[in-house]
Amino acid sequence: MPFQEDAPRLVPVDDFVRDELYPGYKQPFGGQPFVAGPVRPFSRADNARYWLRDSLHFSEGMVPASIATLDDAQTWGAQLGAEIVGVPPTRGSVNRLAGTHVYIGTIDVDTEWQVQARAARFGQYVTPILRDFDSYWAMRAGELQAAYDHLDNLDLSAMDPAAVWTSLKDAYAFHRRAWFIHFEVMYVLTANYLAFYALAEEIGLAGSAVSGFLAGQQTFYSKTDEELWRLAGRARELEVTGPLLHASPDSMRAQLSALPHGAGWLDEFDAFLEVYGQRTEETCRIDTPSWIEDPSAPLYAIGTFLSKPTGFDFFAARQQAIAVRDEQIEAARRSINGADLARFNEALAGNQAANFAWWNEEHNYLIDRRAAIPVRRATLELGARLAADGRIERPEDMFFLFKEELYGLMEGGVTAAGATWKDLAAMVPDRRAYFEDWKRRGPELPTMLGTIPDTVPDPIMIEVFGLSGRFLEALRGGADRGGVAEIRGFPAAKGIVEGTARVITTVADIHLVQPGDILVCGGTTTEWTPVFGIIAACVCDTGGSLTHAAIVSREYGIPCVVGTAVATQAIKTGDRVRVDGRAGTVQVLASGQ
Repeated sequence: MPFQEDAPRLVPVDDFVRDELYPGYKQPFGGQPFVAGPVRPFSRADNARYWLRDSLHFSEGMVPASIATLDDAQTWGAQLGAEIVGVPPTRGSVNRLAGTHVYIGTIDVDTEWQVQARAARFGQYVTPILRDFDSYWAMRAGELQAAYDHLDNLDLSAMDPAAVWTSLKDAYAFHRRAWFIHFEVMYVLTANYLAFYALAEEIGLAGSAVSGFLAGQQTFYSKTDEELWRLAGRARELEVTGPLLHASPDSMRAQLSALPHGAGWLDEFDAFLEVYGQRTEETCRIDTPSWIEDPSAPLYAIGTFLSKPTGFDFFAARQQAIAVRDEQIEAARRSINGADLARFNEALAGNQAANFAWWNEEHNYLIDRRAAIPVRRATLELGARLAADGRIERPEDMFFLFKEELYGLMEGGVTAAGATWKDLAAMVPDRRAYFEDWKRRGPELPTMLGTIPDTVPDPIMIEVFGLSGRFLEALRGGADRGGVAEIRGFPAAKGIVEGTARVITTVADIHLVQPGDILVCGGTTTEWTPVFGIIAACVCDTGGSLTHAAIVSREYGIPCVVGTAVATQAIKTGDRVRVDGRAGTVQVLASGQ
């Protein structure tokens, strides 16, 4: 299909069309739960829609077992949340797989009557929640925490295999429930935020300023970062910095223990993990360990902090963020007259009480980076029993079985396709090789597949993923190209800085970021947060006013531009760049090559 200036740009999905999700596995009919559409591989019919590469949440691809947890999240959870809440323009999101990599699309409501009917019940659903959001979220958070209190304290090693299997089924059921809660709350808060955004535009303010009005609230993850910086400071005080700066995580504990005050520092670090360590580095991936299992990520963060001559003053940064926020609010009020001022104050108060900018960070420790851990624990324990019985070679082989296959084998001795334990054990090496091959190919994948639209109606896709008109225009103009002198995006956090770019395409490489770098990436989520204390600025391909990078950059007081569409293709590590967070521009001043 030739590209024409007045036609949508098509990036064909054809190279990713296949029947099998993984070697030896075709989805059985009804094998995956969904409300409006299932996770599946691409088909040629998908060329008619847009599909955004979700490197924001899933940068390295998904093993077979994690596809079930993906199902619970961006497919089933999003669709059920949108249906129950009644979001007018969308029935939620849906996923396709290019090899093992996740692309996300939306299911739009395409008739005016349905939009109006959903809008009517939407108002009835969200109004009581927004009236007392604190009580509502406390109820939902309490439900989630009660489940963790139960699942985390199970002594799986003392259970017989049948009880371990029951615990795994319970963990899967909880995981699905957690993701419904996620999208129920997200759609409610997005609607509240967008109403404020629309009001701001109507009365002559920049809608992009609204997110700044909501800054300054501490989250669980900002507390985590404060504790990591405190531990770095304690390492200096106790003179145990050497292993943290130079040793590998595997040998670090032994080297620290050999130092006079090393054992004391390790006790403090272990106490930190007890509170903050129940998190994984990516969403829904049960093949990746939590910080408690493998503390490499926080140890790398502490080592990086120690490479910076001074610490980070969180109190000063927060006070500055609050001062900037209050100054922006007062400037907005001075520019508004009469009845519009009362409307502004009412909308501001409503959004401060039900603060999406705060919740979009806060909820991650209870859902996104947490909910898959009980599934992982029970999966590995069951795998240990199966390995001991000779059913599989090692516990980690469980990650290369699909949930439907596991259920069939555990409850009927054979899968729906007639495969036995012996058959699936023989497939594991090929599936592992398939995953590793696609993991390597991930950075080469297009930002968007299918037909790039003029507009996207789904509010989450706009404000979190950043699918604004400017972003889509950049993609239609040819997103995957280099040699761009100036890049434009969403002005997420003000400030101007020049520096050296560090292009990172996966969170696994986050330890390469050095103090003073300008981070250039597809997008950030909570596992990236520690680097914001050392970088000079952040530039992202994706993201809108409520994306993680935008929120955290404002809290740390560094310039940020998101939703550029092309930054990781146009900028190379080592390039000298200039970031203007107020204008939303990034200039390549000199090549680093």
